[in-house]
Amino acid sequence: MKNILYISPFTYIGGGEISLLILLKNLDHQMVRPFLICYAEGPLVQKAKKLGIKSAVLKRNYLFSSIFIVLKIFSYIKKNSIHLVHVNCFDIRAGIAARLARVPLIGHLRVIIPFTWRDRLFVRLSQKVIAVSNAVIDTFCRGRPSYRDKFEMIPNAVEIPNSLTPVPLRKEYDIPEDTKLVGSVGRIDPWKGYEYFSRAAALIKKQRSDVFFFIIGDVSQRDREGRAYLDILKKQAAELDLKDRLFFTGFREDILKVIKTLDILVVPSIVIKKYGGEVTEGFGRVAIEAMAVEVPVVASKIGGLTEIIENNVFGMLVPPGNPNAIAEAVLSILTDKIKAKAMGKAGRKRVEESFTIQQHADKIKKLYLEILKERYEQKCR
Repeated sequence: MKNILYISPFTYIGGGEISLLILLKNLDHQMVRPFLICYAEGPLVQKAKKLGIKSAVLKRNYLFSSIFIVLKIFSYIKKNSIHLVHVNCFDIRAGIAARLARVPLIGHLRVIIPFTWRDRLFVRLSQKVIAVSNAVIDTFCRGRPSYRDKFEMIPNAVEIPNSLTPVPLRKEYDIPEDTKLVGSVGRIDPWKGYEYFSRAAALIKKQRSDVFFFIIGDVSQRDREGRAYLDILKKQAAELDLKDRLFFTGFREDILKVIKTLDILVVPSIVIKKYGGEVTEGFGRVAIEAMAVEVPVVASKIGGLTEIIENNVFGMLVPPGNPNAIAEAVLSILTDKIKAKAMGKAGRKRVEESFTIQQHADKIKKLYLEILKERYEQKCR
């Protein structure tokens, strides 16, 4: 039995946290005894405890907190005889603590963001980094080919339900039963491109009066930028005369059932240029969730989304930041029932072939065994 410490600086529930919970739930528990450290109380800790995962919270609310966290992680590793540390992102404090404790370190790169010297140092400290897409690896290693040997691409996975009862969204929002529902799902963040989804909704509304729209997601109370963005989106919806047509649901626990209710899922993510790099979609977990429940996807042709979706097979890829292209793609699927059904079936098959939990867990288990074997052999030399 190997003791594996998982570290997640974030405790709100986003795509990365959902993926971590799926991994914790589906590990080979005859081989792995998981532990979890977060840097704040929150939903991730609560859900992990419900799974029976031993969890600890290291709060960062005073001077020298980074030094405190390094020392506490180091102490935790020693006290619990941890064999390997797996960080659900890049956190240099966790990396330093693992190095001081002389245990192997794995990072998990799920996003495309402007990378810093801390991120590069973390990669150097790690034995391996799991990347959710080739797009993530290409972005990080751009101009630094020597880093590529550190990376292994293991895509996210999704639970594939055998049967699923859709949520009665129409009843919840007092929408006629003979209408079409188009939604976008994810954390409320500017790079998610929801303003382009709203503009596309306004264009679709001009051509069809039977289509209703949903933005399904929430924002952390600490995220000022996200809350300001949500306010802008709601104001925009009113200006586009979508008040009775576009609904903001907030966070939903029953997300697969909600997606199953939709006729089309839209992933309108964009690329935002920032100092030192760009922010965009590293994978697009919600796309495989929709495909798993046979819902066609319209997504931006960026980042990891291009590795998930084959255009006109599982869904349609459109230029990012282009509401006209989104509207055109949505309308083409809505007006062709045979095409929509074929996309849904093909998407489900794609998930069953490439994004199952068993495949995901087996690949990570294999990586753990390789790293632990290598460390054991090094100690024996």
